Amino acid sequence: MSYHEEFNKNVGRCVAIRCHDGTTHYGYIDHCDRDNVYLRPMEGGGNDGPGFGNYFFFGAALIAVGLASIAAYSWSPFFFW
Repeated sequence: MSYHEEFNKNVGRCVAIRCHDGTTHYGYIDHCDRDNVYLRPMEGGGNDGPGFGNYFFFGAALIAVGLASIAAYSWSPFFFW
């Protein structure tokens, strides 16, 4: 199963995504297109990097993470850091 299919099936779920460059992004999956997964950041931040750009959608920032840059991900209802 591809990242695209996996993230589309789990919209709204909390995820931690680690990229090949070592950055880790925490948030809720907002949506996923052919090239990126868009995360709604968790309150309190916790992201190591900005992804491939911050997008503003109805006043809330979304983090776009390129599917090709993903090294690993994990599901969780919440994360402690």
